[in-house]
Amino acid sequence: MSLKGLYTALVTPFINEAVELKDFKNLIKQQVNGGVDGIIVAGTTGESPVLAEEEFITLIEAAKGEAKQTNVFAGVGSCDTKKAVEKTKIAHSLGVNGFLVVTPYYNKPTQSGLFEYYSKIADSTDRPIILYSVPSRTGVEIAIDTIVKLREKYSNIVAIKEASESCSRVEIMVKIFGKDLVVFSGNDSMTLPFVSLGAVGVVSVMSNIAPREMAKLVKLASDGNFHGALKEYQTLMPVMSKLFIETNPLPIKFLLKSKNIISSAECRSPLGRLSEKSMAELAKLVV
Repeated sequence: MSLKGLYTALVTPFINEAVELKDFKNLIKQQVNGGVDGIIVAGTTGESPVLAEEEFITLIEAAKGEAKQTNVFAGVGSCDTKKAVEKTKIAHSLGVNGFLVVTPYYNKPTQSGLFEYYSKIADSTDRPIILYSVPSRTGVEIAIDTIVKLREKYSNIVAIKEASESCSRVEIMVKIFGKDLVVFSGNDSMTLPFVSLGAVGVVSVMSNIAPREMAKLVKLASDGNFHGALKEYQTLMPVMSKLFIETNPLPIKFLLKSKNIISSAECRSPLGRLSEKSMAELAKLVV
């Protein structure tokens, strides 16, 4: 599988603390119609830490049923290696195309611990794995030397979602790995600069609400039409810049509810609720 383009990190809609499958399926239809290359189920944006196993299974089954020819990746990372391996095996059995694996959160493992963690997950499946480095949320970054060692040992570790703002780190990885391990931007706002340095696309929050526009941005940048990409980027930036005004996915769920794409902006405890001030700022946006 050649990984590139636009992958949407899907929200998980809830109503009265229960997963709202009708909204989830409608959201996926919108993504498919918007031309995304893939969807991520039960990632950070999907509130993975608070999903029960049966909900994880239900979401994957729904995604596989709705996504048609669009790739379905499952978020399987955990702060417990055993649980991450179990989730990987479950998702594999349900037919996902691949996996997004965040670094363990809270534990702050050593690099040798990270190598062991990813090794056990990679040993449990032969399908593509996207590493996910997001130190702002997990407290640990995957060192480039660790990525090199993982790639040398596991052919199914094929990409990284880089959620830092380090252009130099992206430049180094592109130089080292070329097409052997590709880089996705993990932040919508870094899509254009990262693609200009050789990244192949973005795992996006913004595309929950604007899949067609984000697909256009990625396509223009990937084709080297940076003038056109910049115009699209500047159009989208007022919204992108507000997506993390409070903790993700609070803002994007508010916008999805505002556009009647989902029925409720509810997030599960302990995430909390969007403040009135942030709601007022988001309500001014044109999406």
